[in-house]
This record gives sequence, C-alpha cells and structure tokens, in this order.
Amino acid sequence: MHARLCIAAVAVLGLASSACGKNKSAGADHPPPEVTGLAAVPASAQVLIAADVTKLSDSALVTRAVDQLLMRDVQLASRWNDVKDGCKIDLTRQVKRVMLALGPAPQTQPTGTGPVLMVATGQLVEPDLAACVRTLVGKGGGSLSVKTVGGRSIYEVKDGNRTMLFAFGRPDTVVLSTSEAWLTEALGPGQKAPDAPALKALFPLIDQNAPLWAIGMVDDRVKQGLVNASGGQLKAGPSAIVGTIDPTTGARLSLGAVMASAEDAKSLETFANNELKVVAMVAQMKSLGPIVAKVTVQAEGTVVRFRAPLTVEDVNQLLSVLDEKPASEQGSPPPEAPK
Repeated sequence: MHARLCIAAVAVLGLASSACGKNKSAGADHPPPEVTGLAAVPASAQVLIAADVTKLSDSALVTRAVDQLLMRDVQLASRWNDVKDGCKIDLTRQVKRVMLALGPAPQTQPTGTGPVLMVATGQLVEPDLAACVRTLVGKGGGSLSVKTVGGRSIYEVKDGNRTMLFAFGRPDTVVLSTSEAWLTEALGPGQKAPDAPALKALFPLIDQNAPLWAIGMVDDRVKQGLVNASGGQLKAGPSAIVGTIDPTTGARLSLGAVMASAEDAKSLETFANNELKVVAMVAQMKSLGPIVAKVTVQAEGTVVRFRAPLTVEDVNQLLSVLDEKPASEQGSPPPEAPK
C-alpha cells in the first residue's frame, strides 16, 4: 500500500471509531451487530497476526525498529509527522490492539495476494481526524466517499489506483480492508475465524496474551518446497504455522510447525537440528555462537517447536552485527606511502 494511503488508514481509526457512536442508519429497532477482534475476521482468513499495541509500546526493540524505519525513509517520516501534527494522533495511547488478516489468494495468483483486513481497537476524536483524512488523501488527488451497506456506513478512500474501505464494528473498533466484499463479510453475522475448523485447532497452540502472536495456514507450494529441501526426509510439509513474540525484555521467540503426523514432526526436528549445527558454525565467525546455541528445536506430538529466548544483550549484539557495513562500504585503506 502506498505510504500516503497507509498513513490515511491510521488517521481513519479515529474517524471511524468516533463516528460509529453517531450512526443511526440501521434503525433503533434493528441496529447492526457489534463485532470486534476475532469476531470481525471472516472464517476464510488464511493468516492472522495480532498485536497488543500497549505492550509493544514499552519495548525498546520495537521503538528502535520504528526509529530506524523512519530514519531510512525520509518521505514516510515526513508524512507521519504531518499526521501526528495535523491529526493529533498518539498511536500508543489511542490504539490498543490491532489484528491483521490475510484472505485466500485467487487461484491464478501467487500466495500472499489475497484481500487484507485490519481490525483496530481504540478511541480517537472524530472532528479533527475527519478533516485530516480528507486532507491527506486530497494531497495526491485522492477522495473519501461514504455509503450505507447492511445498516453500516462504509467509507471508501481512493488514492490513485489503490482503494481502501473502512467501517466501524462497535464504538471502539474500526475495520479496514482492501476488499469491499471481505469487509462486508467481516461486519456481517456469518461464520468468523473462531468458527473455522482449521483455525480453531490452532488457537490452543499459542498464547493469545503475548504482545504479538500469529497463526497461518501453509500454502501447498511452500509445503512441497520444504519437502524438496529436506532431501526426502519429510513425507509432507507443515499444514500450519503458529508463533509468538515477546519483545518487552529482549526477544522471546516461539515458532511452531504443525505437521501431518508425529513421524513427520520427528523428521523435521532432526532435519532442523542438523541445519542448526551448520548455522552455529557460521555464527561463530561473527561471535554469535552463544546466541545460536539458545535456539532449540523439539517435536511435541505433531508440532515442532522452535524457541529462542534472547535477552536484551543478545538482541543488541545481534543487531550490531546486522548493522555492520560490508567491507567495501567501510572505506578503502589509505594508499601506501611511495618508497
């Protein structure tokens, strides 16, 4: 999504969450049902990523990542400052939780190209943000329009050849999507993510109280790619991936691969541990051996767990190595003095 449209989406959080309390188009007798969180994610979702903004805002690692992003993208930083100054947005105070969902890709398109949905819970003020959204999209010749669907006001933001739609699910929740059909499905009374059998089986495998968690179904092409990479050690690739990240004190990472059988889980455990030994040897060259040694791979029934409990010191050391410039960028040595 274009940077200006992304920023407009953040501004929309306030417009929609405040406006919803004033919507009477559905009628007093039959108001549309309130939806928020997982209840606003269609059952056809393939990937879910949930973030507790309040917990993440206390993370030095997250703060550093955001600062680095804004430092490297001057245009994005400028636009973000325009949003903060013009719309009076304090993201960490006004937005509490965010959930991203990715829908199934069309059969003729590659994985990851399906519709996108964002569910954000928070409270912002409408008047300033309404004017701000119109101003932001207007700078690039964009537009903001509204229509009523199923008793709800659905706003459409257009910026060039890109479109984003949003509506409110309840007074503190705004739902945004790149697809009107998927947004309508999210706001409707049909089956949602917790009702889908494949997704329902994954929720017990993660800690939904973690600052960041994710679950997702694995594309068949990715499955086969892992089978090929294993040299025939695996009969089938993982059907799903689950994971959590806690960056509040370092970076505690947990990733789980859901396999078709316990036999395949043990095979993946063996394959991954062998690969980890190779990674450890390479890491020694960068003095990262002790960090790689903290990574564990263990099969638990049909789930293979990859864990990395990294401390703040571990993260700082890893980042310092990743931030190192290649020798060619560090400058050439001074020329030798003539003999």
